[in-house]
Amino acid sequence: MIRSLLCIVYSGFWCFLAVVTLLISPNSSEFVLLQYAKRYWSTPMLKWIIGAKIDVIISPKAQELFDSKKGAIIMANHSSSLDITACFVSSPSPIVYLAKASIRKIPFLGLANARVGTVFVERGNKKSTLKAISKLVNTVKEGRSVVVFPEGTRSTDGSIKKFKKGGFHLAMQADAPIIPVFISGTNKRLPPGSFRIKNVEDPIIVKYGDPIRSNNVDELRDLTYNSICKLRG
Repeated sequence: MIRSLLCIVYSGFWCFLAVVTLLISPNSSEFVLLQYAKRYWSTPMLKWIIGAKIDVIISPKAQELFDSKKGAIIMANHSSSLDITACFVSSPSPIVYLAKASIRKIPFLGLANARVGTVFVERGNKKSTLKAISKLVNTVKEGRSVVVFPEGTRSTDGSIKKFKKGGFHLAMQADAPIIPVFISGTNKRLPPGSFRIKNVEDPIIVKYGDPIRSNNVDELRDLTYNSICKLRG
């Protein structure tokens, strides 16, 4: 329980500092993402507070895409709140998230996400979807990657649930490649519905597969799903 409380306090501090920095310097979003979110928040928290080792495996083709500084859509399985932390630690490029519109209303967290370019979308709202598409296109053109959890919610048992189409429609509109990602080791530490972070010896493993493209939404979804299942092994 103490470990969980430390994570909340630590996260709150860096979130507040990010908001202050972005209010003072609106153009510092990339600095905030790479330094605050990755170097000073997620990496130390995962290593020292949560006590987890993280192993990152990136396919040569995915690494080539990251090295080109071109944006992409990162599609990952989702079974724990720690998946967000794992993505920040493992991604070679600055990342933002496709998030529920309700996140925007959370004090500090909502403002920080809005300032760094998080793509907010309200399900079933056509106007919100159109805004999300426009935001996503601009974010990718700026060389950032957008993380999407296509299951729509966290898997309670660590399995990979059926993917929803929304994120794939957005990827096609942005004309951006999808990088499939499989994350393991987070569910055991912090499963959905639990507040207590467990002490687990196994490392958190994040695997990045080859980029995927298709002009058909159903095919794109199926290729991504199969690729993530293959990365799981």
